[in-house]
Order: sequence, then structure tokens, then C-alpha cells
Amino acid sequence: MLSVMIVDDEILSIRMMESILDWSSLGIQIVGTAQNGMEALSQFYKLNPNIIITDIKMPNLDGIEFIKKARESSPETEFILISAYADFDYVKKAIELGCSNYILKPVDEFELENTLKKITAKISYKKAEEKNATKNWLQHEKQVIFRYMNTGTNPLAASKSASNLGIRFSSFALFDFILSDRSINEYIENNLQLDAQMGFIMERMTNVMSSYGHYVLFDYEDYKWTAILYDCEAQQLPACAEQMVAFFSEEIRMDINVCFSHVGSEMSELPQLYHRLRHLSRFSFFVGDEPILGYGYNCVETQFEQIDLMPFNKTMTAALQHNDIEQAAQILDEVLLLSGKADPSSLHLFIDFCYNAFCIIREKLSSENKLSADLQYILNISYKDISQISTIEELSIFMNRMLLLLSGGGKLSKPKYSSLVEAGIQYLHDNYDRNLSLEEVCTHLAVSKNYFSYLFKRETEHNLWAYLTDIRLNKSKELLATTEMKSYEIAYMVGYDNPSYFSKLFKKSTGQTPNEFRGLTK
Repeated sequence: MLSVMIVDDEILSIRMMESILDWSSLGIQIVGTAQNGMEALSQFYKLNPNIIITDIKMPNLDGIEFIKKARESSPETEFILISAYADFDYVKKAIELGCSNYILKPVDEFELENTLKKITAKISYKKAEEKNATKNWLQHEKQVIFRYMNTGTNPLAASKSASNLGIRFSSFALFDFILSDRSINEYIENNLQLDAQMGFIMERMTNVMSSYGHYVLFDYEDYKWTAILYDCEAQQLPACAEQMVAFFSEEIRMDINVCFSHVGSEMSELPQLYHRLRHLSRFSFFVGDEPILGYGYNCVETQFEQIDLMPFNKTMTAALQHNDIEQAAQILDEVLLLSGKADPSSLHLFIDFCYNAFCIIREKLSSENKLSADLQYILNISYKDISQISTIEELSIFMNRMLLLLSGGGKLSKPKYSSLVEAGIQYLHDNYDRNLSLEEVCTHLAVSKNYFSYLFKRETEHNLWAYLTDIRLNKSKELLATTEMKSYEIAYMVGYDNPSYFSKLFKKSTGQTPNEFRGLTK
């Protein structure tokens, strides 16, 4: 509620203005009155009102001088001048002081009310602008920190932004809060709820974290929120994770997985801790029904780098150079077996080993003219391609196929996705119009839900339900272009019980409403 002070040397005028309006309905509260300029100035310094209604002709200090002194202290205060004198000189002086609100006595209640409404609207607009400016500034500072955390670049800018936000890195940890959807309908409902309640959800998330330290919560992206919790204690991190899981389950009716890092003590550790957190989040699907995964809690970072793979590299190179495929396959199995002892951040060592072996195989295939036209793509396979192979099992299959080619035992086609993911995509295409659940899909494929969710996201770079949404939208485009069905009928046909949500989703995806899209295709 805004505050107002009334200044007039006639007490009856003050009482009249107090009584002629319903001030509370305007969102205004009278906080003080004064009968001369000096008294008004003293009250102004104490009360700092948003609005001042003041007479011009007053003893000790007139209204114009009072405004001058008050503006020196608070230039944002709004003034309404009231006088029995229709003197243009007064009006001119008031305008020069930034006061455009001038009312002649006797005060008309409707004129006063309209003037106050204009002023309250002006103040509200200014506050909204200030709030947006603060929000934009805060968003920029957070983006600079997140960019450094994600890439390790521009540490000086990140340090400045952290300082501006008051972040201390003497004791901090990183969190990922990952949304989990068990069916397409749950995915739709969660997205509707996020659209409607994102502000409330993030506010409640910060309330949870504030019990364990100070925080920076980044915006929701790629089905998760990331946060920095600082001034925190390592032993309190599991409790924070547990409380967050309980909040989502009990208040929001959503399921989440929570991953957290070790506690760091310097800002320079941010990129490394975030890199490890991403690995942990990537592997969180393998913990079964356990919604929390944290270093130092239920995940131990082994010093896998101490394992010396050099002897394996040497024997693998020798076996390949002598075309001893059986020996090479045995060495490969031994090395990949060791991967069971590795933590997620150590898997690059196995990728290095396999890539070195692959390069030798590729060179021999090329020199021995074993690359037919349909196998030429092997020449373009890069380290990145091999590093993106989803699992150790898939890596084993790929490497054994390469060894098979080297032995002359067959040809290899290059599918876009693994056979499991391809089968999953086909099932989505065959059943896109139903409320599919993760359990149904995985039962059909005879695979665990956690493993398939991870594998699907890794290979397609899409959440399972986002991929199904694309299938539904593509089918709806086809129906809009080739039939005269109503958009709500199409919504039902492609699996949406809520036509309004379908239209909103369609426009978000295409930039057009279903009817606009149809108009352009006719």
C-alpha cells in the first residue's frame, strides 16, 4: 500500500481531504498531516511518504520551497499542489520542480481521485520497471557464472558476477534437481503445472535450500534445475536433497532425482565440480528407486586414474599389428571389465583405449582394402563419435564389430541409433495416440526403465516424452494439411485429452495456431 501525507495550514481542509475519499480502495494510506512547511519537512524526513498533497500558501515555509527541499532528499516522491490561487507563476514553478499535478480549491473529490489514480499507476509502472531491471541484471550475472561453470571460460567475469551477487566459495556444493516423468500424460501434466506455477515452485525450492545455507538457483532447463549452495556443511547435503524430494512429492506431486557434488572451497573448482555433477546426473538413472545420488553420500569417487592401462595399450597394439584377433578381443574384454570399478568421471580412460585401438584397426582396414563402399563412413568416425557411445556394453559391441571386419568375417551397417532405441522409437510411432507409460514401453522392450531412459536421452538427445510429443505434432500437421477435421478432433486423435493444451503446444512448436497452420497449407 502507498503512503500519503497531507499538508495545509487550514485544519478543516485536512479533515475534508481525509474524509472525502475511500483511501484504502485506492491502495493508499494516510500516514501523516502537517499545517506548515517546516512541520511538513520534519514529518517528511521521518515518514518518507510516496505522495504528498500540499497547499502552496503556508506560514514559515511555503509549498514551493517545501517541495524544493523534499526533492533534494527524495526525488521519487510525487506531489499534488492545492491552492486557492489560479496563478500561472505558481503552476510554472511547480512544473519546473517536476510537479505536474495542480488542483484548485475547493478540492473536487473526483478530480482528486483521478489525480491519485494517475499517480498510483505511474508509481506502479516505475516499480515494475525497477523490478524488471533488477531481474534482468540478476539473470545476466547468473548466466555469466553458469557459462563459466559449464565451459571454464572467462573466470574474471565470473568472479566479478559472483562478487556482485555476494556468493562466497569457501564452502559450496552443486545440486541438480532432475524432473522424472513416468508417462506421457504425467509429462503433459507436469509441463502444464510448470507453466502455471514455475515462480511458486522456484520460490519454495529456495526456501528449502535456505535452511542449509545461501544459494543461487538457475532457471529450469533440459528437465532440471541446477543450484549452487554455499556457506553449507557437507554432512547437511543429504538432508537438503531429502527435503527437496519430499517437497516435490508432497506439495507439487512431482517426482525428482537429486544429485549433488563434493564440497568445494574455491571458485576455480566450479567447472570441475559441475563436470562431475553432470556425470553423476547422467548416471543417476542407474540407481533404481533411489532418488538421491551424491558424492560422499552413496557414490564414492575412486582414484581410477591410478590404474595403469599402458600394458594393455601395448599388448593390444601388438595383437592388432599381428592380426591376432582372438588375443585383441580378449584384451578388450579385460579392459572393459575393469570399467566396472570406475566412477563416471573416469570413463574417458576407456574411451581413449578404445579409440587408439580403433585407429589401428581403421588404418589396417584401409591399407588392406577391406573398406567397401558401404563401409567408407568408418574413415570419418572421430573420437567424439566414440565418446558418445552410450554404455560400456554398446562400446564392446562396436569394438568387436570392428575386430570382426578386420578378420574378414562380415560387413557392418551404420544404424542411426542402437537396436534398443530404434525398437523404442518404433513402439512410440505405433502407439503415439495412447497414454503410454515408461513401464509399458520398457516391458515391451524387456529392458529396465532406468537404463532405457538414460540410453534414449543419450542417443537421441531428447527426453522420451519430448520425442513422443514431436511424433504427435508431426502427425497433427499431416492431419491438418490433408483432412477437414476440427483441431479439437485432431487433438484427441493424436493423444491429447485437452485441446487447449494441444493448441498451446502446437503454437509453441510452430509459431502458429493449428488453424493458422492449416490456412498456410491450403
